[in-house]
Amino acid sequence: MSVYINFDSQQFVYEDGDNVDYFPPTLNDDCFSRHLLINKYLSTKKPKYLFWSLERDINVLMDPFFVETITYWTNLNINQSSNNITNLINNISTSIKNSRNNQNYYHYDTGLVHSYVNNDSPIITFETHPPRRCSRVVDTFDQIKRELESNCDDLNNLKKIFEKNYGISNIKIQLEDIDLMAADLFLLIHDSLKKVDPISIKTTPRILLEIVDDARSFLKGLNYIIDTFRIVDYWDPDKKR
Repeated sequence: MSVYINFDSQQFVYEDGDNVDYFPPTLNDDCFSRHLLINKYLSTKKPKYLFWSLERDINVLMDPFFVETITYWTNLNINQSSNNITNLINNISTSIKNSRNNQNYYHYDTGLVHSYVNNDSPIITFETHPPRRCSRVVDTFDQIKRELESNCDDLNNLKKIFEKNYGISNIKIQLEDIDLMAADLFLLIHDSLKKVDPISIKTTPRILLEIVDDARSFLKGLNYIIDTFRIVDYWDPDKKR
């Protein structure tokens, strides 16, 4: 049975990663990126999200907010060199060295990811890039919950809906806690998918709720960009603009 630790706790720790004193003053609340971790950086001003985004995709070096931040740090370093600024600049190269091994991550249509960062404690988590992968886990959960709420007066029909739409049958419907019921059905759907990773990872409805809440926090306030990338998928060669 997997144990979930929140996203931040899964990542490398960078010196001055929580230091918000060197956030470029030109960046404001109107800025948003197609990279969710850079958006998290923009909202929290914590540079660790910048480094984690680079670990996942070296292409973020071309993101305008990444470029602006590096330029700002470089100019600061020229004019007022300090250990803090040196740490931040050095973290750029360190995060490239920490590039993620994508062979240790297995993605599924539910939006969940089986993660083997630590082979001793494999976990189920979510992806922060591209946005559609993060939004899918939230969308899947919300869709299941809506179907439970809209059909709660007819349990037999509800069972037929889940058998028809998701291919799961013989389910036990307990509506005392809609969220836990939705999480339980979510996991039944996920467990029914063919797995390609080497270890069978199981989790619980309560842990699934933690994962959904964690994923939802990355999507907060980004309805526009998320809706855009649900339709226009820049990372999928089968979906052209």
